[in-house]
Amino acid sequence: MNRFIYLSCFCIILILGCEKETTTEYTDVIPQWLEIKIDSMSTDIYYGGTVVYRYTWHNEYVYYIDIPASSCAYCEVYRQNSTKIQFMTEAQMKDFLDNRKDQVVIWYKRD
Repeated sequence: MNRFIYLSCFCIILILGCEKETTTEYTDVIPQWLEIKIDSMSTDIYYGGTVVYRYTWHNEYVYYIDIPASSCAYCEVYRQNSTKIQFMTEAQMKDFLDNRKDQVVIWYKRD
């Protein structure tokens, strides 16, 4: 009888553990413009070590492409619609650095 109870409990835990997690609308969706950019970076050795991050900043998704070979920090920051964000002042850059949140690694290229 104890075996039956243990086996039943195990099966219930196994079934419940296999339920698919719900996600927000954009968690697994990469914008088409970014997919194209990632495809081109994936074949170019210049982009070795590059990481593409997604953040939430001022209630919208933004994408930061960190390119180690580039001498320009935070030059590749884009809005969801592919518009490049230009940080014209130190205050704008500080706002981005201080208020970005929900970091997600979208893609990285190994060296």
